[in-house]
Amino acid sequence: MTNVKKFWEVRAEQYNELQWANEKTYLDALIKAGDFKSDQLVLDVGTGTGIVLHEIAPLVDEIIGLDISQAMLDHSNWQGNKFFVRRDISDPFFHEGVFDRVTARMVFHHIIDKTQDAANEVYRILKPGGKFLLSEGVPPTSEVKDDYEKIFALKEERLTFMPEDLIGLLENAGFKNIQPYTYIMKEMSVNNWLEKSGLEQEIQDEILEMHINAPAYFKEAYNMKISRGACLIDIKYAILVGEK
Repeated sequence: MTNVKKFWEVRAEQYNELQWANEKTYLDALIKAGDFKSDQLVLDVGTGTGIVLHEIAPLVDEIIGLDISQAMLDHSNWQGNKFFVRRDISDPFFHEGVFDRVTARMVFHHIIDKTQDAANEVYRILKPGGKFLLSEGVPPTSEVKDDYEKIFALKEERLTFMPEDLIGLLENAGFKNIQPYTYIMKEMSVNNWLEKSGLEQEIQDEILEMHINAPAYFKEAYNMKISRGACLIDIKYAILVGEK
């Protein structure tokens, strides 16, 4: 637990400066998929510094941010209809059937041991007819999955999902009418991602070199380019909406 706590303390310092986390078109795609209403109670799982939560808050009655890291929660503004709980979604806490929507952006790849339990818990706490909005970054093609995993292994311990894995996760939890969407974030700066990661410089340099010296199929899949000294790639995100 100490290592996990330290990991998020380091990341929290510059998390709000990450390009991908603040990309407005990505946030807009999530909002559109979520179909939020003014009378809804929403839970944002793995809320972190509350970037997604703050986008949703004006659209709903009340929203709660859930996160395991107090350091991440401390880097947000929790006024108005925004509240937070420091807890793991895998551990039952809320009553059954209380939320109209549950959101989780770029969270489930961190839930290593109880991934299905977490999805099951989301299902349990949703109202009948409630919806789960799940989004994860995924390899752009199956061909680069091994490369994707090697890069992220240098950064953190995490899971790698393909879109079909996420669909299976929701299906196994009991969700129906699952709607999959794809969002492509154009020209994401690998440099920004690394510089704001809290990683040691040696690891940052190694990951950047893995991109720059990657084989042709990798560069093509990511539409990689070098512009003004920055390594830019297109990132693929899966967005799924499942109904209870």
